[in-house]
Amino acid sequence: MRLFYFLILLIPMISFSQFSEKKIYSIKKINSKLNIDGDLNESVWENLNLADNFIQLEPNNGKKERDNLKTEVKIFYDNKNIYFGIMMFDNYPDSILRELSKRDDDNKNFDAFEIYIDPFNNTQVEYNFMITAAGVQIDKKLSKTGSDKNWNAIWYSAVKINDLGWSAEIAIPFSQIRFNDNNSKWALNMIRTIRRHREKYSWNYVDIEYDNRAIQSGILNGINNIKNPLRLSFMPYASIYMESYKNEYNLPYNYGMDLKYGINESFTLDMTLIPDFGQVSSDAMVLNLTPFELKYDEKRQFFNEGIELFNKGGDMFYSRRLQNDLINATKVSGRSKNGLGLAGLNAISNKTDDEPFKNYNIIILDQALRNSSSISFMNTNLTSLDSSISNVSGIFTQLYNKKNTHVLDANLKYSQNFDNNKSGLSGKLSIKKNSGNYRYKLETFISDKNYNPNDIGFYSKRNEVFNKLELGYEQLKENKNFISSKYYFFANQESLFENKNFVNLYLEAETKFVLKNYLFLMGKISGHPFEKNDFYEARTNDFNTNVKKSKYLRFSIYSSSDFRKQFALDLGGGIQINPLYQGYEYSWRISPRYRFNNKFSTKYVLSIKNKFNDMGYTDEDEEPIFAIRNTNMITNVFSGSYIINNKIDFSFKLRYHIDQVKNLRYHYINDDGYLDLNNYKFNINEDENYSTWTSDISWNWWYNAGSQISIVWKNGIDISDENINHTWIDNANQTYSSSKQNSISLKIVHYLDYLYLRNDKN
Repeated sequence: MRLFYFLILLIPMISFSQFSEKKIYSIKKINSKLNIDGDLNESVWENLNLADNFIQLEPNNGKKERDNLKTEVKIFYDNKNIYFGIMMFDNYPDSILRELSKRDDDNKNFDAFEIYIDPFNNTQVEYNFMITAAGVQIDKKLSKTGSDKNWNAIWYSAVKINDLGWSAEIAIPFSQIRFNDNNSKWALNMIRTIRRHREKYSWNYVDIEYDNRAIQSGILNGINNIKNPLRLSFMPYASIYMESYKNEYNLPYNYGMDLKYGINESFTLDMTLIPDFGQVSSDAMVLNLTPFELKYDEKRQFFNEGIELFNKGGDMFYSRRLQNDLINATKVSGRSKNGLGLAGLNAISNKTDDEPFKNYNIIILDQALRNSSSISFMNTNLTSLDSSISNVSGIFTQLYNKKNTHVLDANLKYSQNFDNNKSGLSGKLSIKKNSGNYRYKLETFISDKNYNPNDIGFYSKRNEVFNKLELGYEQLKENKNFISSKYYFFANQESLFENKNFVNLYLEAETKFVLKNYLFLMGKISGHPFEKNDFYEARTNDFNTNVKKSKYLRFSIYSSSDFRKQFALDLGGGIQINPLYQGYEYSWRISPRYRFNNKFSTKYVLSIKNKFNDMGYTDEDEEPIFAIRNTNMITNVFSGSYIINNKIDFSFKLRYHIDQVKNLRYHYINDDGYLDLNNYKFNINEDENYSTWTSDISWNWWYNAGSQISIVWKNGIDISDENINHTWIDNANQTYSSSKQNSISLKIVHYLDYLYLRNDKN
């Protein structure tokens, strides 16, 4: 508790931000038809205010824009849209990078222009719209919980390359964003990327010494008298599959619909009826040797979109708990005029042979406070028709100080399982200096042995006390040696909450820097100076069986070349020494990528991780059985894309993965946690040779705004046996000779906007 009091004393009083010097753009309302073609030759652009004098964001933060690379923006609005006309001067227009990409793929070589809009001007949510010089749209929502790249808005844009550089026209419908119709001052910033120079320029100056960039936006002033648009859209879909496995064929089909309805100017209802997730890309499956469940990324659009509030709870919500057998799901989200964010989700799963009907319910309240601060409440509930009920509640707060240099982050969570009548608590308190060259973070986290949010959430360890210290120095502006560099030290200490038994101490020193030629380098030294007391490995759930894990020392390096080049390479590796039981391990990863032209690019990843004389759980007899073992992991991933234009793309991803576990000898555990080396068990075989192959090949056509036709071919193999194949070729032959699960699907999704269906001319 002393650490809690110490942290509280460190943070100053909450007040207004120091970022007071903001550019202001006074916008005009003009009712004039505009053809979105990328040319700025319409008369509507002539007599508008000019947003100019952009300032370099990186690498030389604060430097004025070059005379030959100036940016000029004009903005107006009507009853339906807000319009941006952008002229980006460039005296070498042939050098403007315009590599094509899929929609929302920002990891390519292109010049771009971005718009950041916060209609509530409270830094809780920013809408980001990006158009590339190739005409590709990229959009996302930004919040304190991260970047929601799966958010897709329906907006209109076009670009033109000309003798002066390149220009763009953008129309963003008011129906796609949430706003307070009583607030005429919106937060606005705009950023131009000049990729060949690796430079970015912002309209309102952003001091990169402060992590909170949202609070450093300018002001868009004057949006008044907007008739709140009826935000109602439908996305009906139909899909058909051809599936085969072991010479059995199926032709299933699905149809359903997604619906979006704007309850008012601030809140939106999202519904999916009979959802179809058959075209979701395959998981990167691995052999799990840990005592904990593996967590996989969510790839279903409905659960990925609009999740900034749902992420407030951290481990309280893991959307993969809501399986693909859903009947329907409904989300409500938005923020009121006084800054109160509200989100709710309800989903009903179908009854299966193994599971009853289930109802999932989540609610979040999030009150925005001054200076980017907030306080939130979240509750999750799972009710099954077999009468089992579980419930988790949490309260969270983020408080920023007057100068926006420090943030206090705290939460308290309470879980209840009415089936077994157990309840548990967890909590976190941290303070972080998030500005300047010198940084630090202090954090403490606790959970008792009964805290369990896993019916809807994801949490691995229980009965844990975790203390963390971070110390760092960041060179944020380019100097004579590096474009940027970072130096950090980390110390993590773990113990059990119930009896305070020591678990582990982890130390790490890390350096990262970018050279003048944009070669990225990272080096790391990490390790456990003491042997770890692992109370989870034995799988006993009573925290009374200690398993001694080796102290270790690890050296690792990583490098990444300049991605502007046609050929680029990522390369890394590490070696680790484990003195206990003479163990050691090494790993390495190589990832070349090649861009044939602005349409076609490929990437290959090969990663290998080998452990020797490793120790781990294998089975249970009268008591847990452990083994000294060698493990081998090989992952191959080959991916690429051919982008026909900014509406049609073809992509593929092929993955072949091998996990091998060769147990050398078996032992019981002594009372002191070490292996009983005199007691061998030879009558079992827990060796494992696991292989998995997946291929995801897709063709997509965005034939209209929000409307898509996609064809996907998925192929998968998943096999495991006790016979170790010692060569890669033997493994590959065994894998590809096994039965494959094939699926070819056609899916059509059509976007219908009610306003355009009724041809509203107002």
